[in-house]
Amino acid sequence: MDEKSNKNRGSYVFETLKKEMLDLALKPGQAISENEICARFEVSRTPVREAFRRLQEQGFVHTVPYSGTYVTRLNLDNIRQMIYMRVAVELMVMRDFMKASTPFQMEEIRHQIRLQELLIQQSDFEPEQFYRMDAKMHAIWFEATGKEKLWEFIQAQQLHYTRFRMLDFVTETDFTRIIKEHTLLQALMEQKDEKELEEALKKHLYISMTRMKYAIEVEYKDYFE
Repeated sequence: MDEKSNKNRGSYVFETLKKEMLDLALKPGQAISENEICARFEVSRTPVREAFRRLQEQGFVHTVPYSGTYVTRLNLDNIRQMIYMRVAVELMVMRDFMKASTPFQMEEIRHQIRLQELLIQQSDFEPEQFYRMDAKMHAIWFEATGKEKLWEFIQAQQLHYTRFRMLDFVTETDFTRIIKEHTLLQALMEQKDEKELEEALKKHLYISMTRMKYAIEVEYKDYFE
């Protein structure tokens, strides 16, 4: 019973810390103390060490001998390759979606965009909320074309890309720009304009690398390898 209980506690600690790293509540490069985590969750060292082991296996933390355990920093090359892959894969999926989409599915995209508009009208909305809505909208054309596994694979690339996307939203000052880009993507799919859609998607997915140049090189440089 104690062993099972420790595993359950370890899983809870692991999932909580992992989410906090993905949401940047625990920042890239930040030290995390075993003693502090034990005190915070009111658990013994056994479940905390199990959580740390799993986090290290998945690359979320690394241990420096005689120093401590740290949240891994972001790797820009990994992020660039993920964006490249998203452009290539998502464009193919969107082309399939244009050919097979129903009026209901197009309306579902418009509905998600409207929800984004309503969200940013709230003065206290969190970037994490917009991130979830953004992901839900992009998932529509994957699901509609039977490519759910592809979307799950993209979402599973959490170590660098998901945290970078969260930083993108944390540093964003004009969410209306993102919504306009979403609206354009939706309109081009309705018009079945593949050429313009490709250009719009590239701009939409790559713009963060340009917009965040100062953040990457100066303001948040400690977040990156």
